Amino acid sequence: MATSKRTKNLELGLECDRHGYTIVNHQYTAYPLGISRTFRSDLANPHHANLYITSNSPGLLANDQLNISLQLAANTHLHLSDQSATKVHPMPITGTKAIVNYDIEIGEGATLEFVPEPIILFQDATFEQTTSIKCHPQGKLFWSEIIVPGRLARGEFYEFHHYFNSLQVTSPEGELWFTDAMRLQGKLNYFKNNDLFAPSPILGNLVIILPQRNLQLLSENLENIEGINCLGVMLASSCLPQGKGLVIKAIATGTRELKNYLLYALNCVRDFEEKSQI
Repeated sequence: MATSKRTKNLELGLECDRHGYTIVNHQYTAYPLGISRTFRSDLANPHHANLYITSNSPGLLANDQLNISLQLAANTHLHLSDQSATKVHPMPITGTKAIVNYDIEIGEGATLEFVPEPIILFQDATFEQTTSIKCHPQGKLFWSEIIVPGRLARGEFYEFHHYFNSLQVTSPEGELWFTDAMRLQGKLNYFKNNDLFAPSPILGNLVIILPQRNLQLLSENLENIEGINCLGVMLASSCLPQGKGLVIKAIATGTRELKNYLLYALNCVRDFEEKSQI
């Protein structure tokens, strides 16, 4: 789903300088979004860039629409997160919702690691998110999200209206590689009190795209949660069509448990890539 005709709240372009360091070569932000300065926290890979999306808003309100565009030129490496959880506030008026659109291009040999803070769906919230990714056959992607169905500490549990997420990954020429859609009902959810889901209310999605890799071995490593003592998390992985990568669906007893697993998964993918290049 292209967003080129929409008013952007954040546009970010990255390229490599003559020393191979990933730098920001284009940046535009509009209220309420901003972008941090570039961090280089990975001492083993100082050419990698780390950025945070910032916001001056208390969260997503009724009729908000945010449009985010990212372009990663060849051989760039970006780790992107945000400053805090995305709070989707109540929208009691029928038909109102908040929308976020991502439009992303990943160039040859480029890597995007997107590890945002959780999305918290308040009572009477409606949130829809669309993500369109064009990825070069030699591009790499680690795309994750955590969904919290309410302010659980207050006893708010599945009191939102609905959450909808649509993700599509294509080649630069528009060939469809993978599409995924998730619609999560709130008040009308018949499974929220199920013995399987109620004790593990935190939901997680993870999409990994790696070109020409041993996905079976990677899948086994990522599913070995007992070996890493990752308690409170249940998950399953599947290979993407054409062997492009993996998709993982997870549930967890708490946000911390799922965040710990995503950190493990990210490090696992990084280690897997390093060993594959030896």
